[in-house]
Amino acid sequence: MKKVVLFFTMLITLNAGTLSGQGVKNVTSEVRDGLVQVHYTLTGKFYQTFTVSLYVSSDSGKTFLGPLREVSGETGKNIQRGNHTITWDVMKEMPLVEESLVFDVRAEISGEKPKSSVFVQYVGNPTTYIGLRAGMLGIVGFYGEIRGNFNAFKSARYNYKDGILNYNQPGYYIFSDQNGYSAFSALGGITYQPAKNIFLYLGAGYGKEDYLVGFDTYDYTAETKTGSETAKYDGFCTSGVEVDLGMMVKIKWFLISAGITTINVTKFNWTAGLGVCF
Repeated sequence: MKKVVLFFTMLITLNAGTLSGQGVKNVTSEVRDGLVQVHYTLTGKFYQTFTVSLYVSSDSGKTFLGPLREVSGETGKNIQRGNHTITWDVMKEMPLVEESLVFDVRAEISGEKPKSSVFVQYVGNPTTYIGLRAGMLGIVGFYGEIRGNFNAFKSARYNYKDGILNYNQPGYYIFSDQNGYSAFSALGGITYQPAKNIFLYLGAGYGKEDYLVGFDTYDYTAETKTGSETAKYDGFCTSGVEVDLGMMVKIKWFLISAGITTINVTKFNWTAGLGVCF
């Protein structure tokens, strides 16, 4: 039996079509164990998928034959961006090749933007621990958010500033341990999807965090408790423009989030959320 040794001189071309600024780059090839391996890079947006086919020319790229059938690897439908390899069994498809070969990797967009989805999240932080964030996720989406606590709308009759309480009623007072924040936030913003299952969000609105200190009032004569009051501790109160930003990650239909929030760029806090997508 006569052994035939086949030599390939690979001349690589970048004739691959470009669609909407996306396409094929870095086409190279090599021969391994009698098989031709064509390496290429697909560029595009993360949500795009491509239908990829391989063509070959034996006349220096003047005409091409294909798509080639005896191929395996990363060819056909639903190929995503990145580095890929197509393996061609040349002996099955062109057993008498003696010419130099030029390859053309062609890609057509087959999958476009993902569908938008509605989401709902429970969101909060140590200060505003009761919250809801809801909106629409997509390449560009939107959301609304509201957070608060059990004292969100509680107000104080008195102020406590520089160690002085402006209590001017008959009797005396003793500070109690009934202290805490009266906090509330209402925001709206946009979301952006930079990668599969990852969403960034940025929002702005109004936020209020008033620290309230509690005290009990007493009658001088009877030395009996006459009531309980709260005072706004000015040194620990903030209100104004609130900005929050962070990231949401989608795991199947679950949605988790983490971010930071600030009021007047003077007080910072973190936020976290857990929800679902529909």
